[in-house]
Amino acid sequence: MVRFLDLAFRYKKRGKGSSRTQQNRRHHRTIIATAIAADEVQIKTPTPPKSIMTRLALLFGTVVLAGGAVAAFTVSSNGGVAAPTASTSTSTVSRRDFVAKSAAAGAAVALPKAAVADDAAADPYADYVTSESGMRYLITKEGDGAVPSAGQLVKAHYTGWLDGFESSKKFDSSRDRGRPFQFKVGAGQVIRGWDEAFSSMKVGERRKIILPSKLAYGDRGAGGIIPGGATLYFDVELLAIL
Repeated sequence: MVRFLDLAFRYKKRGKGSSRTQQNRRHHRTIIATAIAADEVQIKTPTPPKSIMTRLALLFGTVVLAGGAVAAFTVSSNGGVAAPTASTSTSTVSRRDFVAKSAAAGAAVALPKAAVADDAAADPYADYVTSESGMRYLITKEGDGAVPSAGQLVKAHYTGWLDGFESSKKFDSSRDRGRPFQFKVGAGQVIRGWDEAFSSMKVGERRKIILPSKLAYGDRGAGGIIPGGATLYFDVELLAIL
C-alpha cells in the first residue's frame, strides 16, 4: 500500500504529459484504486473479538472441569469419598458395590432379630433346660435349702395343665386345695418326671417343668382326665424335707 501511494505522489508531481503518459496515469489510478479497495476489504473483514474467544475458552474449561469433577469422585464401598477413578464404569461398579454391601450389612443386622422371633414363635420354651431324659424345666425361684436324697419325704405344692402353662385345661392343683402334697423322692410313689425334678431341687426352689408322656402317664393316660400320650405342664415348689 505504501508503494502505491508513493507512485501516486510522483504521478501528481510530474503533471500532465503525452497521451502515453495519460494512459500510464489511468493505469496507475486503476492500480491504486484496486489496491485501496482490496486493503479496505481486508481491513473491514470481521475477526472474532478477543472477548468472545476468551468466553469460549472459559466455557470449554468449565465443561472440562465439571466433567472431571463428576468422574473424579465416587462413593467408596465404606460409604466415604473414594480416590479419583479412571472411568465411569469403575464409578458405577463402586456405587453398585456400596449398595450391595449396605444391603448385606442391613440383612446381617436384621436376620438375628428375625431368627430370635421365629425361634420364640416356633418354640416358646426355647430358654428351658432340657435333661437327658427329655424333661424341660425353668427355675422361676431359686432355693437356698438342702437337696433331698432318695427316699426322703418331702412336702411340695404343684399345679398341672394340659396344652401349656396357664391354659384352660388345668387338671389338678394343691394350691387350689390349700394343702401341700407329700411323697418320698425316688421311691416310685409319683410319676418319673416328678422323681427326677425333685431329686435335684433345693428347698424353697420353684420350677416350671414340661414332661413328655414317657415321664408322665404314657400311652394309657390317667383317670379319664389325662389322655394317653399327653405332655404335662407343672408348676412345682419344694417346700420342705420332712
